[in-house]
Amino acid sequence: MEIIHKIDDLNSILNTDDKLRWPSVFVLPGWMKAWWGHFGAGFETFIVVAREQGEVIGLAPFKRSGKIASFIGNEAVCDYLDFVVAKGKEKEFFSALLNFFLCSESISMNLGTLRPDSITATYFLPMAKEYGFGIECLQAGVSYEKVLEDSFQEYLSRLDSKQRREIMRKQKRMEVSGGVTFRMLKNNDVSEGDIAIFLELMTVSRMDKANFLTANMRGFFEDIFREMSSYGALRLGLLNLGKKTIAAVLCFDYNNSMYMYNSGYDPHYSELSPGLISKIYCIRWSIEHQKNTFDFLKGQESYKQRLGGKRVDLSVCQIGRAS
Repeated sequence: MEIIHKIDDLNSILNTDDKLRWPSVFVLPGWMKAWWGHFGAGFETFIVVAREQGEVIGLAPFKRSGKIASFIGNEAVCDYLDFVVAKGKEKEFFSALLNFFLCSESISMNLGTLRPDSITATYFLPMAKEYGFGIECLQAGVSYEKVLEDSFQEYLSRLDSKQRREIMRKQKRMEVSGGVTFRMLKNNDVSEGDIAIFLELMTVSRMDKANFLTANMRGFFEDIFREMSSYGALRLGLLNLGKKTIAAVLCFDYNNSMYMYNSGYDPHYSELSPGLISKIYCIRWSIEHQKNTFDFLKGQESYKQRLGGKRVDLSVCQIGRAS
């Protein structure tokens, strides 16, 4: 096993044609780098890497505080976290990792936030139990996602009839107000001015978002715009009324899924429901571009269910040597 103590060294060990499975945007090296630059104080980088015949077959993207190892990231800005493993090499990687922890000083792992279909839940936890580790898992919030239909009309037809009528009514009210346009900007098409508009709309739309968007958090968002653009995953949906942007939605297009990461709207136009309408346009864009899934991500906001999202329970697990 190899230990990496600098985030910047991560890319240097990976081949450009590597076969590693990066399960979500939140474990991509660029995301980890942005997180570390703003929130990594007090932690030691502790990325555990396994190779087979010289090729990387998996890595545990850990940070460490004392004798506790956890995934790089936190629940405030990373909806899902997980191991990074080459498909078909799960047994080999986790065997090496568990033996490494058995032979090292006493270190426990605090792993979250985990989807039920995560690599951690599917492979690592059962193997850790076989190796004699103690495991305790607790629910750590919920997420919502929607498997997308082949057309927007089919999507609408599958919604609850009351919600479908409500959506169509709000769409019509927005459209008859005149001059409504929706643009989905990609990667380098997103300008610094667009980023500033998005952050401003986040701030004015809700007090909790205004409090959330500290100077440090704003810097993190700016870094994420840049890093996700470098992966070709950045999408920014802008809803305009005439020349004025009244709502914006930040998404990531990754592994044929759309992650709806955050949003904001101008409360002066609340009667037109710009926040909800902008999300509907994002879903429509995703369907038209043949995405498989629309992921609303963490949080129990009611609109996620109204727009067809299905609940996904998330967990955090503590793993240590059984006494």
